[in-house]
Amino acid sequence: MRYIISILVFYSGVCLAQPTDTLQLFECHRSAIENHPYFKQKDLYSQSSQLRTKNHTANWYPSLDLNGKYTWQNEVVELPFPRDIIPGFETPLMPHYNYKLSLDIQQTVYDGGITKSSKKLEESTLFVNQQQVEVSLNQLKEQVNQLFFYILALQQQEKSIQLKLDELQERFAVIESGVRNEIFLEADLDIMKAEILKVKQLLSEISITKSSVFQMLGNLTAMDIQEETVLVLPQSDVAVTVEIPRPEQVLYDLQILNLDASMDLVSKQRHPKAYVFGSFAYGNPGLNFFRDELRGFYVVGAGLQWNIWDWSKTSRSRQDISIQQEIVRSQKAAFDKNLNIQLAEKLAEISKYEESVRRDEEIVVLRAKISRSAASQLENGMITTSDYIAELNAETEARIRLETHRIQLVQAQINYLTTLLMVFLYI
Repeated sequence: MRYIISILVFYSGVCLAQPTDTLQLFECHRSAIENHPYFKQKDLYSQSSQLRTKNHTANWYPSLDLNGKYTWQNEVVELPFPRDIIPGFETPLMPHYNYKLSLDIQQTVYDGGITKSSKKLEESTLFVNQQQVEVSLNQLKEQVNQLFFYILALQQQEKSIQLKLDELQERFAVIESGVRNEIFLEADLDIMKAEILKVKQLLSEISITKSSVFQMLGNLTAMDIQEETVLVLPQSDVAVTVEIPRPEQVLYDLQILNLDASMDLVSKQRHPKAYVFGSFAYGNPGLNFFRDELRGFYVVGAGLQWNIWDWSKTSRSRQDISIQQEIVRSQKAAFDKNLNIQLAEKLAEISKYEESVRRDEEIVVLRAKISRSAASQLENGMITTSDYIAELNAETEARIRLETHRIQLVQAQINYLTTLLMVFLYI
């Protein structure tokens, strides 16, 4: 079953050459998956399945067994007349002991289709196991998304605060000159110094936090990511209709097919089976129990086995498998229902951030205008340094909110696509 999805993720410039100090979200996804311990399991499952398949094929090979035994019995078969009933001839007496060394061969002629069904079941089981690994690995993308966008938010916050610091240092030079010319008071200079120290402290805290998150992202992706690395903000666009099911949905379908294969194998258990056999032996006595001597002998033949009545065991097993299939179908239906709820929530989140970005852009324009006016008023002595800092802080906070909401908008879009597809199309 496939789901029609009207969506395409376009990451601008993924195929273009990128500077060595930039990092794409897709690169982090790929590296996190390829370097995770689970990634090797797909190949290990394949190797294990190949070995079991070869064992199933070996069911058609002849079995060859070497057997040996020695027995002694307290009583043997005796003829119901005296041994010397015929004059001059004494009837032989069976020995009380028996020892034999034999080579037994058996070749399956028809196994009722069990080997063929077993191979199909093995192949189906392999697909289920590998898809389960795929589901586990795809969950790494959500973890990568959280760290990647957290670093982006910290980087944008750092840029906005650095702009504020540059503005403060520029105004500090103006006030310092004004103090020398007795235009500003020494207290104004102290206020500006305190604010600059406060901003530098905030930048230091952001740097420490960013360093920690970079390390976490590096550990998750097994990549050597330097703190100077610039993370590229993905650009998303809803444009093209594609058919891509979630890995979990594929897993449920494969589990149902696997149960179909199990049901087919159960049905084949009751089919008739035919074989030929031979036993080549050397021992005492041989086939003639009355000859007390070591002799070679052999037995060949054919056999048929058919379980015509199993007290409804096969029927109950088939019913049990059908119930298990219904359980899987119900799990898939529950997954689809929860998925639709999550998608609705994430679409609402996208709309919220789109509206926030529009409002923030208007606020930033107004705040920048107010800050420029406040700077002019400060230089003309019309407002205090504290008043100017308050307006500058308001502008900086507005810019941080805008950049944060822009990043959160892209993150919400990527999270929506991650929830919907768990895979991305890169152009």
